[in-house]
Amino acid sequence: MKTIRDIITKSFLLGALLATTNTWTVIHAQESSAALEEIIVTAQKRQENLQTLGISVSAFDGDTLNTLGARDIVELSKFVPNLQIGTESSDLKAMIRGVGSDNLEAFSDPGVAVHIDGVYQARPSGGNYLYYDMERVEVLRGPQGTLYGRNANGGAINFISNKPSDQFEASMDFGMGDNHWQRFRGMINLPMGDKGGFRFAGTGLFGFPTNETQDGYQTNLIPGGTEGNDKDDSSTRVQFLWTPTDKLSVLFAGGETHKEGVGPIRKRTNTPGASTLSPNGTPANCDDCGYVATGGLREAYKDLEESFDLLTRSYSFTLDYDLGFGTLTAIAADSSTDMGLAQDSDQSPRAKGLPGGTTDSAVVTQRSDQKTLEVRLTSANEGAVEWLLGVYYLDENAFQSTLINRDPTFGAAKTIEPLHDVNAKSSAVFGQFSVQPDDTLKLTFGFRSTNDEKDAVGGTKVQIRPPCGAPFCWVNVGSQSYSPEDSWSSSTYRVGVDKYINDDRMVYASMSTGYRAGGFNFGVSSAESYDPEELTALEVGSKNRFNDGRMQLNATAFYYDYTDLQVFQVVDQTIVIRNASEADIYGAELEFVAALNDRLRVDASLGILEAEYKKFILPSNLFLDASGEPTDIDVSGNRLINAPKWSGHVGVEYEFADNSSGTFTLRAQTYITDDIYLRALNLNPFDLQDGYATWDAKLMWESADNRWFGEAFINNWSDEDVITNQEVTDSGIYFANLNRPRSWGVVVGVRF
Repeated sequence: MKTIRDIITKSFLLGALLATTNTWTVIHAQESSAALEEIIVTAQKRQENLQTLGISVSAFDGDTLNTLGARDIVELSKFVPNLQIGTESSDLKAMIRGVGSDNLEAFSDPGVAVHIDGVYQARPSGGNYLYYDMERVEVLRGPQGTLYGRNANGGAINFISNKPSDQFEASMDFGMGDNHWQRFRGMINLPMGDKGGFRFAGTGLFGFPTNETQDGYQTNLIPGGTEGNDKDDSSTRVQFLWTPTDKLSVLFAGGETHKEGVGPIRKRTNTPGASTLSPNGTPANCDDCGYVATGGLREAYKDLEESFDLLTRSYSFTLDYDLGFGTLTAIAADSSTDMGLAQDSDQSPRAKGLPGGTTDSAVVTQRSDQKTLEVRLTSANEGAVEWLLGVYYLDENAFQSTLINRDPTFGAAKTIEPLHDVNAKSSAVFGQFSVQPDDTLKLTFGFRSTNDEKDAVGGTKVQIRPPCGAPFCWVNVGSQSYSPEDSWSSSTYRVGVDKYINDDRMVYASMSTGYRAGGFNFGVSSAESYDPEELTALEVGSKNRFNDGRMQLNATAFYYDYTDLQVFQVVDQTIVIRNASEADIYGAELEFVAALNDRLRVDASLGILEAEYKKFILPSNLFLDASGEPTDIDVSGNRLINAPKWSGHVGVEYEFADNSSGTFTLRAQTYITDDIYLRALNLNPFDLQDGYATWDAKLMWESADNRWFGEAFINNWSDEDVITNQEVTDSGIYFANLNRPRSWGVVVGVRF
């Protein structure tokens, strides 16, 4: 594979020229030089120095998150190579190196595992976490099937919050900006002597207004219509830590996030007559006489009052007991999500109540309740042998109801009501062992055995109303109910070799596997199942420090053998998942940081990615040929969705120190990406988001006593319109979610 060899060679040649790191937290030494801080992560479920860890991890502490202006995980993705995150309603569509999921139905599973304080989140909406008072966010790239288990094919994202401490702490800040953005946040830590403490963080503390609010930035052209993409959010996290002895600690944690309002607007992006496409991309006939095109991506006709409501709750209990030779850890958790939304599906300006029908709409209700338990025994971090053994159990119930109304514009009016209630149980045993024959070599082997069981009750009812002029009545033309059940098992592993050249440099190589569970499709005619997907990854990398710790270089090259990948389409008004046969993925990543002096820092990252379907045939019930007959379409060789050939960022910080007035820091950064395809067909321009660049700037201030702080920021300075997610109905209508437009704001705060 000459191409792979070239990528690996070029990656390490670039590495000789660049100084990069997975983390940009920098501290200033007491002398005249600046040094990069050693970052401790728990990516392998034990505390380790990031620069001695033979896997690809990007880690950001709370101060770094604020410095980067990453207000949520979507914005953080700009700083992680080959990480793409789109959003639909409130759900995260995470893709790492082209692997993840673009389907958010209750009957499917994500492809990137999200963990909050060690607890796996089965639903993507569980990632709507309080993004404040954070100790660290870790992004693990590549399959993590050994320690993180099912549904970590693309990788894992770990949110770690600050824990209660034995010191009093408190802080609060208030922000305001364009579109009437307002946000109040607060944190307080109350110690209990040396036996633990309470910690509260979130919005609505100290009697201030409870929600983060912002007017919508998606213009509704209907007079008096609601504006989309608004904010009305609140989040709270409460933790209690009890340490009765030096060996035992018990942590109770609870959190709640509530989002409501109009919600994210789906913008229709295609025009009448160009919706349904033949295999060669030529528009076929699709008469949608109600739709009226608008002048811009951020304008839409919405004569249905849309709404959105999401409530997530989580409760966890974590016990750590020091046995001397190792630590026993148990994490038990109960999490839930409740989501409801109503969306205008036709985006026409006509009034409601025309003869024969009303506005096309979709009303979705989704609920999930999950219980998890993980118990593991981890050896002490000393000696030539390290080991970890664990067991895991998950029990989830997920329910979804979707009511789809279609009007006579598309023939007879039609209502479709898919319902599904899925129960999933997963159990696993896992372990990882590392041996160091000497100070320069480390050998690692990990394994995991997983068993998944799913059963479901579901059905679909279809009703039609005769065309305009016929009697006002509904006719039941089809209904079906199902109760499928199935089970799957998988063994995943990881083999790694780490070579330490000296205290500042290492190289590593690994082979690892991942697995995503199968499931069921609920359609009008059947409840067909789809298979699990599997991935085998080869990775080589190098981590280096230079110039007395002022610079770091991390470079990685990888190759994936990806089989039975799960891809979703819309068939007969319902979402179904198909297994594509194979995909080829390979690429390289670089990350850079340099403390050029006490005041000036530079950071950068680069992701290079080749990701194509090796063999994938879309079935004939999706497309028509030029004569109007159903036909298969071969998309083999097309690019995977949300997998640009290259993407990266560059950031520069300069600090102005003044002992009397405090410290000012100016930061500017840009994110640049190549073209992105949003659908497997790769049709241009329908499925294509052109390459783009965004620019951000921020001025930060901190008082001389480190008590007061403030900032002024502007994001997406050039006001780029970017499609971050796209769906296509089986009628050929394209709906897109967009990024934030240009935004600005100021924040002031105080620490106690």
